[in-house]
Amino acid sequence: MAEKEPPLFGEIHDDLKSLAAELGEMAAARWELARLELLSQRDQASRLAVVCLLAAVMALTALPLLVWCLADALSGWHHISRAAWLIGISLGLLLLAAVSGFGAVRRFRRQASGLQETLEELHEDVLWLCEWTGSPSRLRQSETPSRPPERAS
Repeated sequence: MAEKEPPLFGEIHDDLKSLAAELGEMAAARWELARLELLSQRDQASRLAVVCLLAAVMALTALPLLVWCLADALSGWHHISRAAWLIGISLGLLLLAAVSGFGAVRRFRRQASGLQETLEELHEDVLWLCEWTGSPSRLRQSETPSRPPERAS
């Protein structure tokens, strides 16, 4: 009896099946990574919103009374009227609020990664695919995936 010959493209078929399975697993892992990063950023944004809202409520309820009491206590000191003290204290508080808000926004931007890990993983996957298929890659090992430009602080 003659030995049964393997199909003509049997090895290629097996390789393609293996590649498809690996690509499916890789895509699922990248999707999960992206989902987790977005959830993390959403949680950070939620905490920022809650803290800012609480700070605003406290400031809106306490500061008018504090400013009035302070201006009343200082009225007449160095011959400055209560109205002048109210204006000066109010301007100082507005400046403090602006600086605090700006700091909170800068901190949020600094901590938000913008799917950086997912982009790096996808870059590694493209390099692996190019290496596996033997096709020339436009991305070299030393290059990093494109990232959004850094914001000036």
